[in-house]
Amino acid sequence: MSLSGGSFADFEEKARLAASQLLSIKPDESLLLISHLDADGLSAGSIMMAALLKAGKSPHLRIVKQLDESVIKDISQLRPRFAVFTDMGSGQKSMLGKMDGTTPVIIDHHQPEKMDKDLGFMEVNAHLCGFDGSSDISASGTAFRVALKMDPYNALLAPLALVGALGDLQDKGERSTLTGINAMIAEEAEKAGLLGIKKGLKLYGFESRPLIKCMEYTLDPFLPGLSGDEGACFKLIKSIGIDPRRPDGSWKLVSDLSKEDLKQVINGVIKYLISQGLSSREAESIVGAIYVFTKEDADTPLRDAREFASSINACGRLGKYGLGISICLGDRSRALTEMKEVLQEYRKSISGYLNWLSTNKDATKILPHVQAIYGGTAIDDKIIGTLASIAFSIKPFSNDKPIIGFANSDNVVKVSARGTADLVRRGLNLGAIMKEASEKFGGAGGGHTIAAGAQIPLGKEDEFLRMVDEQISKTVSGVKL
Repeated sequence: MSLSGGSFADFEEKARLAASQLLSIKPDESLLLISHLDADGLSAGSIMMAALLKAGKSPHLRIVKQLDESVIKDISQLRPRFAVFTDMGSGQKSMLGKMDGTTPVIIDHHQPEKMDKDLGFMEVNAHLCGFDGSSDISASGTAFRVALKMDPYNALLAPLALVGALGDLQDKGERSTLTGINAMIAEEAEKAGLLGIKKGLKLYGFESRPLIKCMEYTLDPFLPGLSGDEGACFKLIKSIGIDPRRPDGSWKLVSDLSKEDLKQVINGVIKYLISQGLSSREAESIVGAIYVFTKEDADTPLRDAREFASSINACGRLGKYGLGISICLGDRSRALTEMKEVLQEYRKSISGYLNWLSTNKDATKILPHVQAIYGGTAIDDKIIGTLASIAFSIKPFSNDKPIIGFANSDNVVKVSARGTADLVRRGLNLGAIMKEASEKFGGAGGGHTIAAGAQIPLGKEDEFLRMVDEQISKTVSGVKL
């Protein structure tokens, strides 16, 4: 397939050079692998872990919330000969330059930090080759291209590249398809028999769960009046004219529905969402491409690629890093059982935060160009970003302004910023805004145009938000595209 917007040849050459350097690491040279805790970070870290182990290396893996001065200090004390950063590093090159005796290798997709001089780091990042790291390829996809250059056998890791892309919400193509290099990876995986693609409802567990449970468990996108409420989901499906139960009384799976029944359900759900205040475009976005991992059992959360991504993300957000890595590396026994329990805990956690948000009006602030969630100590800093994403689907928030989430974290404030594709088309660049605004307060930040993060001192939330509001007013067009 053809790729537009960048030089794929240049990107592949950078991947080849990184692979060559990793393969040249000697058995007695220490190797530390550092990655982020979300679905993309865990997938990227797992891909590199698998590829390095297959190459006979002995990497140690560390998962972190963010790459900051304290993490760099810890790495410097360990003094590994090589440090491979996945899903991070491009935006923190000035910090990485402070490491003494350690050679960094960056495999990332965030907007790179602009440097006055080339530090000579090995860096594989689609942005450097004219692609958009927020839509064309994720960190796991980038790690996958490096792994392929290390050994063609690593083509079997393609599903993890797609898990990371979907976990980072990169399905921004028509009908929620993957685009750019992601689409190429999906096409290769489909030809290899690892992936199936079909059209359906983008509900949680569309492949494996009863229709009622698909609706009840779907939190992102949040379905007003349905998410977390089995009774409301049952009532809606009955009102559409579909019996949610089989003759034996068990719940119907989506596979039990005829094409006409499924069409009826889709139309009914879209009409309901419009009645709840969503625009027709927002409501219809629930229909799209379903990515199915054909080698996974049909009754597990790993069959549907989006559910796989949600499952791994839940592990990371709840601090179960080892569990997420185990699943990515192929454990389908005890780890899978434990992951199902983590998913229940995660859903309860998100539902609890949403209830808290709905009853604490002081936690919401709406300015002319931005809206915010003040989580303080009430919301886990590892989940504030997820909550900000979901908030676009609940009142009083709207899609017309970015959402900034604040949560206290280790004597600082963690900031998570989320936008929409329309806002990005109108000029929004949250990565640049988070970096510039946070540095004015002695903090640090960065990320993508549509999603970014930062750290700022405690008590500076109001000033920071006003500065962000001002920057957005100067850079984002008021005209919807």
